[in-house]
Amino acid sequence: MGRGARRRPQYLAAKLREIRHGLGLSQAAIVKHLDLTDYIRPAEISDFENGVREPDLLTLMAYAKRAGISIDYLVDDDAELPGELPGAGQARGLSGKPQKHAAQKQAKASVNTTITLRLLIKSDEGSSQEESRARRTIEKVHLKQYRMKKLKEDEYELIVPYQDDERLAERIYTLFGAIIVEVNRRKCSAKVTIREKGTGRYW
Repeated sequence: MGRGARRRPQYLAAKLREIRHGLGLSQAAIVKHLDLTDYIRPAEISDFENGVREPDLLTLMAYAKRAGISIDYLVDDDAELPGELPGAGQARGLSGKPQKHAAQKQAKASVNTTITLRLLIKSDEGSSQEESRARRTIEKVHLKQYRMKKLKEDEYELIVPYQDDERLAERIYTLFGAIIVEVNRRKCSAKVTIREKGTGRYW
């Protein structure tokens, strides 16, 4: 009997990105935090978070352990991550000294900005069903975490927390990449524009 395609957790990439943000770490810092510097490079974290590659089982276990959750949260699409990660308070810096709780750190250093995202999706094969599937997944996995408010069929208002312009750009481009990966997976193409409300900045 032949085997079908290997099943994959649909929301794994978004959950890994959410864990890193919840721990308040950069892509380079989380590799050290997970004690994986001998096994993976910081650039691979971007691949994991954009669904380009999947981490091996031991890497997933490291994520779960540091976040203070069961690995079930990562592989079960029906399980949502806790709003506050149990392991966030035990996040350690490179010196080995405990960092402040991520939520406390963000409360002091983070601000929110409102952005408007316009997303046009077109199937390469003219399938409106695939267009709808891609949009639903993007909304549920990638936009919902930013308190998504749907303005029109193809336009959204998002609230994005950030600590500085560099971190804001990182979040914006990570979101861009995640959207492109999803539409490509559905054999679609996309046109994405993002503008910051009140400043006119756009990406």
